[in-house]
Amino acid sequence: MKRQKYSLRRFIRQDSGAIAVMFALMLPVIAGFVGLGVEVGLWYKERRSIQTAVDAAALSAIFELNGGGTSAEITAAATADAVRNGFDATTDTITINTPPLSGPYMGDFAYVEVLINRQLTMFLSQILLDTAPTASARAVSGQLGGDDEACVLALASSAQDAIKMNGAGSTVSMEGCGVVSNSTNATKSVNIQNGTFEVDCIAASGGINENGTITTSCASSQENQPTIDDPYAALAVPAYAGCDEDPPGNQAYTPANGDTLSEGVYCGGISISSGDTVFMNAGTYIIDEGDFKINGGGTLSGTDVTIILTASDGSGTGTISITGGGTVNLAAATSTDSSGAIQGDYTGMLFYQDRNAGSSPSLNATFAGNTSVELGGAIYLPNNDISFTGGNSTASDGCLLLIAQTISFNGDADIENDCDAYGGNPILYGGSPGLVE
Repeated sequence: MKRQKYSLRRFIRQDSGAIAVMFALMLPVIAGFVGLGVEVGLWYKERRSIQTAVDAAALSAIFELNGGGTSAEITAAATADAVRNGFDATTDTITINTPPLSGPYMGDFAYVEVLINRQLTMFLSQILLDTAPTASARAVSGQLGGDDEACVLALASSAQDAIKMNGAGSTVSMEGCGVVSNSTNATKSVNIQNGTFEVDCIAASGGINENGTITTSCASSQENQPTIDDPYAALAVPAYAGCDEDPPGNQAYTPANGDTLSEGVYCGGISISSGDTVFMNAGTYIIDEGDFKINGGGTLSGTDVTIILTASDGSGTGTISITGGGTVNLAAATSTDSSGAIQGDYTGMLFYQDRNAGSSPSLNATFAGNTSVELGGAIYLPNNDISFTGGNSTASDGCLLLIAQTISFNGDADIENDCDAYGGNPILYGGSPGLVE
């Protein structure tokens, strides 16, 4: 009896097979971890594979977009290139967003976002994981920045004649710069109807009509190009209070012949009368609810000048009107002042019409009537139009930038683009499609 009890106790205490039992219990877990390690390496390889596919799809999509392709055509082109580079419809899904729905280019129709998701295959890792993981890849394509400079930019998105030349016997000469239209109008984003147009290059997001005499230094005009960004999109009207000049009845301030104007706030506008000669001191001139006018035969000159047209109560912003044989010689602030200090946000800006002014024919700027004009800097009307008519001699002091919804020439104009001294924001175009994210 004692011997049996002793044998039972030894049996209970026996542990020589414990390791084998534990190993048998742990074997599935060990296999799961080993399998997971191996499969993670395979998953990373598949992740790289779909990144190649998504990059190819994004590049194909931007070329199709720049060529005027529809949403369906963009999707078809992107998907085809994804398939050629490893996309498998049985395991993968592809999404093409124009414009992108995330990232720094979100909402910008000049860019395309492509995403591919792939359901990954599990082998031994399914011991540890209930659901197969998904690999994702994303790419965004757009226009990589160009280094060609333009001196004329039409911001209108779809207008016919966004840039127009219609002056029989007239010549528009632009030395060292091109003209760019963001309008996608299929036939006349740029319309050179007649006259002579001399320019480095013409680029448009739509079509170009070339009936006039055109001389360019590029191989050919560039149609169906991507839009380019407004270089002054972030520019705002500076804070100001009160009027330095506020004639009774809110009429325009009319300086006398021989007067010198000083910077400040002019409520009601500034109007130079016919035959009067006026000088503007350096500085920023804010015109609150009024026009800037130079009437027939008036003469105005000034350097380091910025003229801002705005309205303190949100309505009544004025425009620019130079007519009737006047003589104007104005230049914006250069990149440094006389002491060598760097200028502020308005470096290189000659005329700025508040972007909150809205759009109206009454707010279009006019340079007309055999006026002799020498302007240096940028003329910026983000919501309205600029028109040069009637035999203008618009020779800038080395630099003139015209940025508006539309720009038309119906007379002579001589525009140059030596803008280094003005600093500011150049109008750059001529980039090539590529991946930006």
